Amino acid sequence: MLASEQKYINGFISASAITDVFYIVNKHLKNKIATRELVKNHLIKTISIAAVDENTILEALDAEWDDFEDCVQYKVGESISADYIVTRNSNDFKDSK
Repeated sequence: MLASEQKYINGFISASAITDVFYIVNKHLKNKIATRELVKNHLIKTISIAAVDENTILEALDAEWDDFEDCVQYKVGESISADYIVTRNSNDFKDSK
Protein backbone atom coordinates (compact mmCIF):
# COMPACT_ATOMS: atom_id res chain seq x y z
CA MET A 1 0.00 0.00 0.00
CA LEU A 2 1.26 3.48 -0.84
CA ALA A 3 2.54 5.75 1.90
CA SER A 4 0.18 8.45 0.63
CA GLU A 5 -2.73 6.03 0.82
CA GLN A 6 -1.87 5.38 4.47
CA LYS A 7 -1.56 9.17 5.02
CA TYR A 8 2.13 8.89 6.02
CA ILE A 9 2.89 11.48 3.35
CA ASN A 10 0.95 13.92 1.22
CA GLY A 11 1.46 12.67 -2.33
CA PHE A 12 0.94 14.84 -5.39
CA ILE A 13 0.97 14.36 -9.13
CA SER A 14 1.01 17.23 -11.57
CA ALA A 15 -2.11 17.80 -13.60
CA SER A 16 -0.06 17.40 -16.77
CA ALA A 17 1.16 13.94 -15.68
CA ILE A 18 -2.37 12.56 -15.32
CA THR A 19 -2.65 12.28 -19.11
CA ASP A 20 0.58 10.27 -19.19
CA VAL A 21 -0.68 7.94 -16.47
CA PHE A 22 -3.98 7.49 -18.30
CA TYR A 23 -2.16 6.66 -21.55
CA ILE A 24 0.18 4.13 -19.93
CA VAL A 25 -2.55 2.39 -17.94
CA ASN A 26 -4.89 2.26 -20.93
CA LYS A 27 -2.13 0.90 -23.15
CA HIS A 28 -1.71 -1.95 -20.68
CA LEU A 29 -5.40 -2.58 -19.93
CA LYS A 30 -6.76 -1.79 -23.41
CA ASN A 31 -10.00 -0.75 -21.71
CA LYS A 32 -10.84 2.97 -21.43
CA ILE A 33 -13.70 2.40 -19.01
CA ALA A 34 -11.49 0.44 -16.61
CA THR A 35 -8.71 3.01 -17.02
CA ARG A 36 -11.08 5.88 -16.21
CA GLU A 37 -12.31 4.04 -13.13
CA LEU A 38 -8.77 3.35 -11.89
CA VAL A 39 -7.68 6.96 -12.35
CA LYS A 40 -10.88 8.40 -10.91
CA ASN A 41 -11.54 6.00 -8.04
CA HIS A 42 -8.04 5.02 -7.00
CA LEU A 43 -5.28 7.35 -8.17
CA ILE A 44 -7.07 10.62 -7.52
CA LYS A 45 -8.38 9.37 -4.16
CA THR A 46 -4.84 8.41 -3.13
CA ILE A 47 -2.85 11.45 -4.21
CA SER A 48 -3.66 15.10 -4.84
CA ILE A 49 -3.35 16.88 -8.16
CA ALA A 50 -1.03 19.88 -8.35
CA ALA A 51 -1.96 22.54 -10.88
CA VAL A 52 0.05 23.40 -13.96
CA ASP A 53 -0.72 26.97 -14.91
CA GLU A 54 0.68 29.65 -17.21
CA ASN A 55 3.17 30.82 -14.59
CA THR A 56 4.49 27.27 -14.12
CA ILE A 57 5.04 26.91 -17.87
CA LEU A 58 6.73 30.32 -18.17
CA GLU A 59 9.07 29.54 -15.26
CA ALA A 60 9.98 26.21 -16.84
CA LEU A 61 10.66 27.87 -20.19
CA ASP A 62 12.86 30.49 -18.53
CA ALA A 63 14.82 27.84 -16.62
CA GLU A 64 16.18 26.39 -19.90
CA TRP A 65 16.58 22.81 -18.63
CA ASP A 66 17.52 20.16 -21.17
CA ASP A 67 14.23 18.35 -20.51
CA PHE A 68 11.30 20.76 -20.54
CA GLU A 69 8.78 18.22 -19.21
CA ASP A 70 10.97 17.45 -16.20
CA CYS A 71 11.39 21.14 -15.54
CA VAL A 72 7.62 21.59 -15.56
CA GLN A 73 7.36 18.81 -12.97
CA TYR A 74 10.05 20.49 -10.88
CA LYS A 75 8.34 23.89 -11.08
CA VAL A 76 5.05 22.29 -10.03
CA GLY A 77 6.88 20.80 -7.04
CA GLU A 78 8.28 24.21 -6.15
CA SER A 79 4.81 25.74 -6.37
CA ILE A 80 3.48 23.37 -3.71
CA SER A 81 6.68 23.40 -1.61
CA ALA A 82 7.34 19.71 -2.24
CA ASP A 83 10.16 18.19 -0.23
CA TYR A 84 10.95 15.47 -2.77
CA ILE A 85 10.36 14.42 -6.34
CA VAL A 86 10.03 10.71 -7.04
CA THR A 87 11.58 9.83 -10.38
CA ARG A 88 13.44 7.03 -12.06
CA ASN A 89 15.65 9.58 -13.84
CA SER A 90 17.43 11.47 -11.07
CA ASN A 91 19.98 12.81 -13.58
CA ASP A 92 17.18 14.79 -15.23
CA PHE A 93 16.82 16.74 -11.98
CA LYS A 94 20.50 17.58 -11.49
CA ASP A 95 19.66 21.29 -11.71
CA SER A 96 17.02 21.04 -8.98
CA LYS A 97 17.33 22.05 -5.36
